[in-house]
Amino acid sequence: MISKPLQKHLIASFVLILGFTGCTEVTYQRLSDPSRDTWQKPQGVIEELSIAPGSRVADLGAGGGYFTWHLAKAVGARGMVYAVDTNKAALDMIFKEMVARGTPNVRPVHATLSDPRFPEPVDLVFNCNTYHQMTERIAYFRSLASSLRPDGRVAIIDSRPRGFVFDLFDKRVAKKEVRLEMEAAGYRLVNDFDLLDRQHFQIFAVPSHGELHSPDIKDTAPKDPA
Repeated sequence: MISKPLQKHLIASFVLILGFTGCTEVTYQRLSDPSRDTWQKPQGVIEELSIAPGSRVADLGAGGGYFTWHLAKAVGARGMVYAVDTNKAALDMIFKEMVARGTPNVRPVHATLSDPRFPEPVDLVFNCNTYHQMTERIAYFRSLASSLRPDGRVAIIDSRPRGFVFDLFDKRVAKKEVRLEMEAAGYRLVNDFDLLDRQHFQIFAVPSHGELHSPDIKDTAPKDPA
């Protein structure tokens, strides 16, 4: 019988092998599948975001672009959606889809782990399913405040923790932890929605001048490898 530590090692090795053999594109395609609509409720999410036509929106961690096209429809022809991701393969997928759809109000942006590289200040930063993957989150969002317009907002959707087995290889962040980290970065919670069964959904307001402060809690997000 295989011991539990060995089981974990074998599963982790299998996950790494999948990653190196092109499973990333398959994952993005799966996350962009229309069947996701049943639990992600994109129309409800967009409605709660209250995006004004002409807005500048950053889809931070856009992946394969599942929400990008919903956001593009919400901002309208006079608006712009920056599909921001560190993964070039994901941005290539979005670019191909952008050309196929003829969507001029979407622009892929190749970010780094520490800099989202927004081309201009935005009204809304939308972050879905990637908050738990980000490094040094408090410092990241404190810095990001300068890339927001006055009255800018940050919307964060992330999976609810489900227990040891489910969270073994994909660390999930509880809603309270997100709120505490964002408050430590200087933001304030303005909306907390119960729309989604699998995820928490919160919106934070950009801090005004002089509101930024040193965090009262430690930045517990994983650090970049040396």
